[in-house]
Amino acid sequence: MKKIIFFAAAAAAVAGAQGAAHACATCITGITGPGGERLIDAFNWSIFFLMAMPYAIVFSVVGFFVYAYRRAAKKQRAEEPAALSPAPDLS
Repeated sequence: MKKIIFFAAAAAAVAGAQGAAHACATCITGITGPGGERLIDAFNWSIFFLMAMPYAIVFSVVGFFVYAYRRAAKKQRAEEPAALSPAPDLS
């Protein structure tokens, strides 16, 4: 019986909250009034930056590993000639 009352209350809450669906942050085309166009642009830029952040993080990590690999390879190339140089002529 408690489950039926809970589901009935939940259904009534969902049915009564249809007006809140118009307040979606990405569905702001209905904004009018002073500054409405600026507000739409601000929302668009904020969505762009939120979508770009994961790519920036991944590229930063990959860039660090590429930098570390190239630095280690350069260091190894600098040490090789000293280790492979021929013996000095002692005659």
